[in-house]
Amino acid sequence: MIIKNIFKIVLTLFTALTLTSCTKDVPPELLSNKQKTQEKQEKPQMPDDSIHRNLVKKDNFHSTEEKSGESKDGMSNDEVVKYTSAADEADTKYQKSKSETDKKTCIEMQLKAANYLMFDADLPPRDKYKPALQRYRRVLELDPKNEEAMANKTEIEDIYKSMGKPIPN
Repeated sequence: MIIKNIFKIVLTLFTALTLTSCTKDVPPELLSNKQKTQEKQEKPQMPDDSIHRNLVKKDNFHSTEEKSGESKDGMSNDEVVKYTSAADEADTKYQKSKSETDKKTCIEMQLKAANYLMFDADLPPRDKYKPALQRYRRVLELDPKNEEAMANKTEIEDIYKSMGKPIPN
């Protein structure tokens, strides 16, 4: 009888310890919406120690830290407007005059705008490649032998092909 009581006590203690030490992670689908949104809002922060501070690159060209509203070289999207409107004005001037000097200026301004859009503009690819491609095509209309425009036009077309998207007109 005493052995039975001791066995019951030991069994009860063992069961209690086992149950209290077992914990399970709740599957995400069973979490309430409030818990899910709290988990999503918490972004892991990089520790501020000497090892992690040294991971941030210091040069402007490769910088991963960008100032808000500015591109990697410190120019804002106002630069896009500046280059594109200057190129459009030069094109309009050339179409009116048809002079050789205006043609050269138009080619130069179209190339500057296209190169800025393609390489320097802080815009998503869908917003910068199509207008850059149109400007390279305009340069090639005016100067079919322009190697820079031809190479960059081909590069943009290859980007579209690699993504499986049609090349825009």
